[in-house]
Amino acid sequence: MTTEPQNFRSEKINYTHPTLIGLAASAVLTALVIIGSRNLEHFDSALFGYTVASVVAFGAIAFRYAIWLQRPATRIYFKRGLQLFFQRKKFAANTATAAGTIGKNLIAQNFIFKRGTMRWLTHFLIMWGCVIAALITFPLVFGWVHFELEGDLGYRAYLFGIPTQLLQGRDIWAWIVFHGLDFSAVMVIAGCALAIHRRLKDRGAIAYQTFLLDFVPHLMLIAISVSGLMLTASSLWFEGYMYLFIAMVHQATVIMTLFYIPFGKLFHIVQRPASIGVELYQARSKEMPQAVCPRCKTEFVGQMWIDDLKKVVGELGFDYRMENGQTLQDYCPRCKRIMRGLAYAGLRDTKEKVFVGTRTEGK
Repeated sequence: MTTEPQNFRSEKINYTHPTLIGLAASAVLTALVIIGSRNLEHFDSALFGYTVASVVAFGAIAFRYAIWLQRPATRIYFKRGLQLFFQRKKFAANTATAAGTIGKNLIAQNFIFKRGTMRWLTHFLIMWGCVIAALITFPLVFGWVHFELEGDLGYRAYLFGIPTQLLQGRDIWAWIVFHGLDFSAVMVIAGCALAIHRRLKDRGAIAYQTFLLDFVPHLMLIAISVSGLMLTASSLWFEGYMYLFIAMVHQATVIMTLFYIPFGKLFHIVQRPASIGVELYQARSKEMPQAVCPRCKTEFVGQMWIDDLKKVVGELGFDYRMENGQTLQDYCPRCKRIMRGLAYAGLRDTKEKVFVGTRTEGK
């Protein structure tokens, strides 16, 4: 049985299609900016730098995602998830499973709650702070949303040029909407502070963390949030003092963070929705024919899962075939542990025999 892997990185990755996908994604977003802002009629030229950075970063994210999908495990399970979801007879059940996963893992972040309440609070604050900021910022930057003064105290919000709700200047709802970015900034700062505190105190985190992957993302998010709050403070309380300088610093930190997303730890934000397909895969595989362990004759996992696992292992260049014609993946976890223990015991007996034989020959 051989376990020597092939060089997947150098032999398997095709950069042509990801590059085309990235360029297409940037072109589509550019078209949406032009169309959504009514041929740039409602586009704010002061936000041009944010727009260019967003278009480039969006193309880079699509490029990285396409490369990620080329990995054997990701590609097979991604295709299988789509195949299972669009099953005609199971579409309603699949939709319910996907909705439950979105609610539990993406909205409520329950998968983090299992690791501890404080870790959940940290993740929840950072995630929802960033989501709220993105939902407010990008439509404004792209010109999809703009406000027009209507009367003396009210602002009318326009979505893609279509008039929506009138916000009264002294209304509590208007105050919440206009300060939404400030609330999200406070959430992000609090979440990042908790995360950094944990990484400075928790011995388990200290053992494997790195500055670039684990501290830089939090510091960049804090820089964005603090500079954004400084813009609000400058305009409300300091009569615009140093507003232009703060705005340039804020823009620089935002652009750097956008460029960091595709190639840093923040890329898991894009990867995380794939968990919907994974849970759907697990749920549907339980309803399908189950694999039977050749040794103990017990059913332990869906046969589809085992077949896909064999494909992944084969594409990675590993060969787990055994002398009896079976593969290691055909056995249940318990039997694998027993077989491994027996193999180690046999290896020890062989070494002892060789050692005794060597001593006898020496005499």
